[in-house]
Amino acid sequence: MIDSQRCCAAFTPPRQRERPGGFTLLELLIVIGLIAILLVLVGPAFTTMKSGSDVTSAIYGVKGVLENARAYAKANHTYVFVGLAEVDSSIDSSVSPQISTGDTPYGRVAVAVVASKDGTSQYQYATTDQGTDWKANYGNGAHLVAVGKLQTYENLHFVPVDFGSWSPGAHPNSKMARYQPTGPPYILGNAASTSVTPFTWPLGSPLESGYQYRFDRVINFDPTGIARISTANNGDAIAHVIEIDFQPSHGTLFESLPDNFNQDVGNHAVIQLGTTSGAVRVYRP
Repeated sequence: MIDSQRCCAAFTPPRQRERPGGFTLLELLIVIGLIAILLVLVGPAFTTMKSGSDVTSAIYGVKGVLENARAYAKANHTYVFVGLAEVDSSIDSSVSPQISTGDTPYGRVAVAVVASKDGTSQYQYATTDQGTDWKANYGNGAHLVAVGKLQTYENLHFVPVDFGSWSPGAHPNSKMARYQPTGPPYILGNAASTSVTPFTWPLGSPLESGYQYRFDRVINFDPTGIARISTANNGDAIAHVIEIDFQPSHGTLFESLPDNFNQDVGNHAVIQLGTTSGAVRVYRP
């Protein structure tokens, strides 16, 4: 019996020395310092990723709006008007009116779609005084009906430049090589593209005041699906394509494009609409 007790005692493992739990203050400070350094290094990368995601989401969102608007015009044999406006993103989106004129209406692009109730255009094409009948018939939007909800895209800016036309043959390795017209009204980001068929949002508000959004850049689809931008002096003109150019912004801040800007470089995007075919193409560098 005594030998058995001695044997067990001989093989009893020694009690491990206890160590107090948790970290020391020095260890915690080291970990916090490492996390802070990582945040400083990784933060700009996440900002760039978010900016790229914002642009991509907006581009394909606008593309879908244009496609759906054309389909609605043809299916319902009516005129459909797609309005785009850039407003000051530093102002809360609930404020009326949203500022869309002046030096800094930057950073938030709004898109709305309305249609003619009775299937007529509510204006007549003319070579002079284009749009006077639209204003007379507008009646605070009484002859129009909203198609879907207002869409807004943050951190987005119209590129107000007229890119040159790059043919695929002249630039075989370019992802931005495409045919495009030059000059207004077919470059929608250009301020000179102001349409004579403006409308306000919500419908029921006058063109002059009392609205939340006013859309002066308007693409309209006729019942056959042909797209136009009606301006003061272009009559019933049909361009081969209409183009909308975008670039990302950080709130109201955006990078100004240099005079020798290369379309194949940078974070920007182009939406090109075939006016007769309805094809909507997206170009990215």
